[in-house]
Amino acid sequence: MKRITRRTALAAIGTGGAGTCLCGLSGGCATFTKKGKTPPIAATAYTVRDGVLTVMLGQVPELAATGGAVKVIDGRLPTPLIIARTGASRYVAVSLLCPHRSAEVEYQHAEQRFRCASLGHSAFGLDGARQRGPAKHGLTAYCAEQEGACLSVAFGQKKPAGA
Repeated sequence: MKRITRRTALAAIGTGGAGTCLCGLSGGCATFTKKGKTPPIAATAYTVRDGVLTVMLGQVPELAATGGAVKVIDGRLPTPLIIARTGASRYVAVSLLCPHRSAEVEYQHAEQRFRCASLGHSAFGLDGARQRGPAKHGLTAYCAEQEGACLSVAFGQKKPAGA
């Protein structure tokens, strides 16, 4: 049996504690994983055809109430997306990945913004415009329109920041 010295034990405890501290205080484990807490949308709840993502809202409980959000990661899309319900019949769709370190952004309804889930916490307006943080530019915003029980996000129609 190998004998552990006091120095070795303290070094091991210090390293584990530092990792826990970093993970808890610097934006959570997203700092390392680059993944946020926004749930993914079920693959059966949307279609992608001719540059349009169509979401069947009745199949997405996360978007049933104002303040909800989902992420859409699909190779047929030009970029992963986050879709947020910002009002009674208003939805916003922007690129999911922060331009600073490619970590996922989260929708913060109370602040009416998107915020990077990683270290630095860049913040972006609902139009994707950069508000603060280390990101050099904003998120790409796409036209999102509710049409009855569906939400259409057109990839050929990007919204300029500030629109």
